[in-house]
Amino acid sequence: MSAALAVLAREARLAFAGGGGPAGPAAFFLAALTLAPLAIGPAGATLAAAGPGVIAFAALLAVLQGAERLFGEDVADGSLELYALSPLPLPVIALMKTLGAAFAALWPLPVIGFFGGAAYGLSVSAALTLAAALALALPGLALIAGFAGALAAGARRAGLVIALIAAPLQIPLLVFAAAAGRAAFDGDERALANLILCAAASLFALALAPFGIAAALRARME
Repeated sequence: MSAALAVLAREARLAFAGGGGPAGPAAFFLAALTLAPLAIGPAGATLAAAGPGVIAFAALLAVLQGAERLFGEDVADGSLELYALSPLPLPVIALMKTLGAAFAALWPLPVIGFFGGAAYGLSVSAALTLAAALALALPGLALIAGFAGALAAGARRAGLVIALIAAPLQIPLLVFAAAAGRAAFDGDERALANLILCAAASLFALALAPFGIAAALRARME
């Protein structure tokens, strides 16, 4: 357990040292939320109706931002072979690396999502529900992005490959998160059901993604 936590802490430190920590995803998220009304229009009702979907989609794109470097640098500097020789199982290392980077870089997104929802005209309760949905969906989004990053590690134009692989797999989480915010805005009691679906989808990714990442990394070593 201590070794796994050491991997988690190391990846969190690397996310701050080499990737700027939460600054990049937070800035990208804010920029997307700021620019989206230019395309949607200034009407308050339109912004409130579109807000949950726009915010959830912007969060998905922000999650993808750091996926390229998560395992790409390990392939480039030979760290991947050291992971294979470690006494820790490779799926555990993959899980700790992905969660460590996610905890370090993505924690502001639900907070920004709350204020973004309020700015788009959602009620406080609807904005809180949307923020909670983002918080529940982020582990699943990060693990799927990590899986795509492992598949594309070392490839040319890895960012594009990651987006093509990860985005279709992340769509259910995006739909559940946006639906939770929208249902809360409409006063629909299905908001709770969508929150539960966000949590369930993240748990499903937590159970399967580490093994998929480990398989992809082993393929890169062959």
